[in-house]
Amino acid sequence: MFTVVLMPNFRLQAALRFRPQMREQPVAITGDDGAVLEISRDAESSGVRAGMPGVQALARCPALTLLPRALAAERAAQGALIELAGSLSPEVEATADGCATVDLRGAKISDWPRWCGAVVARLAALELEGKVGVAPNPDLAFLAARRAAPSLVVQTPGTFLAQLAVAEIDPPPHLHALLHDWGIHTLGQLTSLPRGELADRLGPDADRLWQRASGQTERLLRLVRPVEEFAEAFDFEHEIETVEPLLFILRRFLDSLAMRLDAAHRVAARLILTLPLDDGAAHERAFTIPSPTADAEVLFRVLHTHLESLQLAAHPTGARLLIEPAQPAHQQLRLFESALRDPNRFGETLARLAAIVGAENVGVAEIEDTHRADAVRLAAPRFHQQQRDAANTTPSRAIGLPLRRYRPPVPAQVRVVRQEPVEVSAPSASGRVTDALGPYRASGGWWERERWGVEEWDVEIAGRGLYRLRREDQSWVIEGCYDAELR
Repeated sequence: MFTVVLMPNFRLQAALRFRPQMREQPVAITGDDGAVLEISRDAESSGVRAGMPGVQALARCPALTLLPRALAAERAAQGALIELAGSLSPEVEATADGCATVDLRGAKISDWPRWCGAVVARLAALELEGKVGVAPNPDLAFLAARRAAPSLVVQTPGTFLAQLAVAEIDPPPHLHALLHDWGIHTLGQLTSLPRGELADRLGPDADRLWQRASGQTERLLRLVRPVEEFAEAFDFEHEIETVEPLLFILRRFLDSLAMRLDAAHRVAARLILTLPLDDGAAHERAFTIPSPTADAEVLFRVLHTHLESLQLAAHPTGARLLIEPAQPAHQQLRLFESALRDPNRFGETLARLAAIVGAENVGVAEIEDTHRADAVRLAAPRFHQQQRDAANTTPSRAIGLPLRRYRPPVPAQVRVVRQEPVEVSAPSASGRVTDALGPYRASGGWWERERWGVEEWDVEIAGRGLYRLRREDQSWVIEGCYDAELR
């Protein structure tokens, strides 16, 4: 058996998906030329028809709302449909926008009506209206989906096809007109004609039409591999000035995406929020989830924390949200290790701190790739990478005496004879230098504005111990002392 999952008025559904208040109003979707593409039931009852100019449609129904195609929303709805179809079987065809065909010949399903009802319910949970048709071949399943209310299982193809109009199988216009002149209006009447004589008189197009009318057409599916892309999009009718409408639509996004993640056995590892602005630019921000989750409440807190202090130069006109999924993590800690009690709340706290003091002032100290001592920078926490690094860390062997560094280094007066320190005067250590090794010079950053150069000495101060001296910009400091217990 094959099944077709069909979303009628796909472009209209995508545009009204997160506008429930408009679903009971006369609404029409228009193309780039201003012509009406799809209409709601209320618009149809007011005399509006697909194909007429938008001006004519407004003349027939003054209360009509004209909306342009929401291409981003259509891509998101199509992705959700293919993802749902992929959960039914690995053999899926993206037949058309809002239509997917699934090969279920290997499935063991005894109660087809109940199974179809579950598929329709899954679409409804994503705020999409769908129909499901089941039949022995793909084309027959498509016809069943078009006639479904909201599901239809064809067990006897001949009986089902006999009552359908010829127009249901989209015949060529010249054949349709000719059959109408002959008084052939249903598929049952068409298949009652001798196939051979019909093909001899009207050609191969008539023969293919007869095969489709009898339900004998067999074709291979053009299989696609569902892409794990969890995305939602919405365009406002007007630019927004407050954060409340944005938070409302993002919450709707996350409720839908959380259900899709749960059905696919995935969790959200990263959020990418994009806000198109009325000046043509866009605000984009990526959020790494400390502990990947499919909990909509946790994900919403991440976005809410960012938006409550966000200031933009222009007004948002829409919202795009993309989730990068990951496999649920199962971490086995060592005996004396412990994880954060709530990593996501810790990430939320960091986001609140960044909103107060600036994102550039919040992060994890990270050693720079340079020979300069104590050169560090603030980097955004990479929770997942840090967990992997900690698991793969191997203890390193210490080479030489350990240096106990002073924080900060201690300023010192150093007397130099023949370019070698001979006496040190400092609050922590003073005395004559009995032995010195050096200089050890290092420099870098000469290709940048902030270049640096240092000169280091290892000295032994009489009666005090071993120390490291550093000269930078003609100023001396005691950088630290060597641990005497390990000498």
